[in-house]
Amino acid sequence: MQQEVQLKYINQDLQIGMVNWREVYLLSPKAVELIVEVDKGRLVYRAKGLSRRFTYKKMKNGLKKTRQTFHLEVPDWLCEVPPHLFLKK
Repeated sequence: MQQEVQLKYINQDLQIGMVNWREVYLLSPKAVELIVEVDKGRLVYRAKGLSRRFTYKKMKNGLKKTRQTFHLEVPDWLCEVPPHLFLKK
């Protein structure tokens, strides 16, 4: 299943797109959501399993305001509703 994501800002140099400061995606070669962390008092973003970090300050320098939509692949098991949510008590 695919989820539609509308980016508000894009940094072409780093190939990073932002919806807001909490929802950031690395766009190349395949869109991957970045994890938000605080390192030494700075807001940093990194991809799961990678040690390379992008600081918010570095990303902010090259941001351009835009409206771009892309589709993110989401596993089907995340989209299914568990049956216990339908049970009445």
